Amino acid sequence: MSGRSTSRIRLSDAALTPFGQWFPANRGFYDNFRAWLQAGGYGPSALNIYGAAARLALGLLDKPYWQIDLESDIARVEAHLQVHYTPSTQVDYHKGLLKLVEYLHLRCPQAPPPKPIHWEYYLHTFPEWLATAVRAYLRHCQRAWLPETQHQATKDALSHLTLFLRWAVQQTPLTQAADITPALWYDYVDARLAAGISPVTLNGELSALLAFLKDLAEQGCPLCARALQILPLKQGPKLPRDVPLAQLRQLLVQIETDAASPHTGIRRMGLLDRAWFLLMLHSGLRIGEVRRLRRADLDLQGPRVRIEQSKGLKDRLVPLSPTTVTALRAYLDVRGPANSEHVFIYRHQPLSDCYCSERLLTYGARCGTRVTPHQLRHSCATLLLNAGAPILTVQTVLGHKHIDTTLGYARLYDGTVAADYYRAMSEIEPHLALAGVPEAVPPTGGQLLALVEALRDGTLNAQQQETVHALRAAILRLTEPPDQAT
Repeated sequence: MSGRSTSRIRLSDAALTPFGQWFPANRGFYDNFRAWLQAGGYGPSALNIYGAAARLALGLLDKPYWQIDLESDIARVEAHLQVHYTPSTQVDYHKGLLKLVEYLHLRCPQAPPPKPIHWEYYLHTFPEWLATAVRAYLRHCQRAWLPETQHQATKDALSHLTLFLRWAVQQTPLTQAADITPALWYDYVDARLAAGISPVTLNGELSALLAFLKDLAEQGCPLCARALQILPLKQGPKLPRDVPLAQLRQLLVQIETDAASPHTGIRRMGLLDRAWFLLMLHSGLRIGEVRRLRRADLDLQGPRVRIEQSKGLKDRLVPLSPTTVTALRAYLDVRGPANSEHVFIYRHQPLSDCYCSERLLTYGARCGTRVTPHQLRHSCATLLLNAGAPILTVQTVLGHKHIDTTLGYARLYDGTVAADYYRAMSEIEPHLALAGVPEAVPPTGGQLLALVEALRDGTLNAQQQETVHALRAAILRLTEPPDQAT
């Protein structure tokens, strides 16, 4: 065990039932636990340490594994650790006990207790009528949220909505909803802007407030009518940020390197990362859609993927590219067991909120680039439009509710806009020509080269890049002096 003798079970510990005297089912359970760890990518050192923790727990508790209480019994093992083992061993064994609890959940499913929402933290300064109204409104909102997102979505909504309301109750008594006025909101905006808060953040808070007030109005609650007419602060339009093709290639090289690694754990993570990376880049999935994806949602023969109850509780079918299908098949071959039907798992659990972001940071650090998962979705839209896909097709693939959202991506490939413009104008101008008016002077070679250089700055696919390169070479040949032409 790499010299870590402190991680071995004390053979003189009289409280432990010897392995040979265990219940036969527990011996099989222990062997399966170690096999489960190994299938999850754990190395020999972790297998020894976590296996020792499991032997300690099973030997100390001396009961069939399906009767182990995941709170009181595991707490008893933790207490035994604190008395009989060194602090460094306690840390190692605690990690092993967490994995044992995870495996017990898999073998003996028990519904985890719901996480509490600390309502008092947000509402303790509110008058009773307002606290009751906020609770009722958010419980109504929860009906439209996926069960696995309800806890975080409730916390986010509470934060956005109550920031202003908590400030307001400190400024003036709020005895009724009609006390929430535009003047009060604008005073809040001035204070927040002075504190350096951006208009984008304030507009998000205003959106949450207006939704709350509209809900009160629908229930017949008297309001200040002007409060529902508050306008958001002006903010410039923001272009989606796609990833240049050169950076995408660099990232894929790094991912492919891991996917071909001789090390089992690294190779499995590389195959996992390649599969979700291509799902986002080729099919435009959101990061939450990737994390929630179930095995039953994949139709690799179709090939397509079903996205259920996504943003706005909408369903859609998204086609899969041949490269993505190949990557998914390769990953599923090494996926291993898990306590859920999620497609993507890491160490037996569905991907965490930050897994994909952290992996992209790791790959990006190797090649000197920084990319977020959502930028892969942006790049999917840009590449599809740039390849000539109709705007409505891209809207359907990405699951945009409004066409304006998809049109925002059209501004990302300005390089093709200039070419389309000049091609159209070449057909329009002859129809507008007036008699007696000299024709327009054709562009010079230098002007044509400048146009081609502008095209090269756009986000182009490989075929378009070759076309632009050939066009530039042709223009250079045409503009050469006659005595240099060959």
